[in-house]
Amino acid sequence: MHGEIQENIYVHQPAGFIKEGKENQVYKLKKALYGLKQARRAWYSKIEAYFSRAQFTRCTSEHTLFTKQVRGNILVVSLYVDDLIFTGSCKAICEEFKHSMQLEFDMTDLGKMRHFLGIEVIQNEAGIFICQRRYAREILVRFDMMHSNSVTNPMVPGTVLSKDNEGISVDATKFKQAIGSLMYLTVTRPDLMFCVSLISRYMANPKAFHWAATKRLLRYLQGTIEYGLFYKKGQNKKGQKMSLSTYSDSNYAGDPDPDDRRSTTGSVFMIGTTAIS
Repeated sequence: MHGEIQENIYVHQPAGFIKEGKENQVYKLKKALYGLKQARRAWYSKIEAYFSRAQFTRCTSEHTLFTKQVRGNILVVSLYVDDLIFTGSCKAICEEFKHSMQLEFDMTDLGKMRHFLGIEVIQNEAGIFICQRRYAREILVRFDMMHSNSVTNPMVPGTVLSKDNEGISVDATKFKQAIGSLMYLTVTRPDLMFCVSLISRYMANPKAFHWAATKRLLRYLQGTIEYGLFYKKGQNKKGQKMSLSTYSDSNYAGDPDPDDRRSTTGSVFMIGTTAIS
């Protein structure tokens, strides 16, 4: 991440490289060092300038996502610090992009994506399967639920949760850690989203029955570790081309708490027959 820095930054001489007779002097940086607090900003400025020169368009709602139209095809690049993944509708433009990047940066091609930010990706002729099996196991081990009895649904139908100032309090830190861990798991497990969102309302003052609902969710996870999202290649089950569709539902004023009576709204976005959000 050796991006150019605009301000003057000095560092102590590193141990083992101290110049004799000049022990009290320091180095002035010409480029950002890995670990420097300005490094990420300097690197992003550098690579964004490259994408701008290459006529990429930056997404207005996600500043690390860049797209480019090339001869009627599209190239999509997603940036994460100094790692990036890219895909396109034509193999030739992907190869062109990879070659141009290697001319500009010291880049290593790791081939087809297999793991990225805890997400496992399996690609074959049938399509693409994404899951978080290893991450799910880590969650269960962390909260001592790996050997619990599994259940077939994440929440008992008809369960109503509410604030209860008289209930037995539980460890709020542990409760928040469990909810935070499950939140990231919903990237590939939309079946967990409703329950996780519902339970997360009570992070400020969790009680025993809130923790019991969370443990049931972990028991459901224990029996569904292998679940994920499969994006079928080509057409959907009806033989139609891939299309974007959206479904939504709502429960108006469904929260039993008389102080707020909050509503619950849900939606799912599908590409073909598989959820993307």
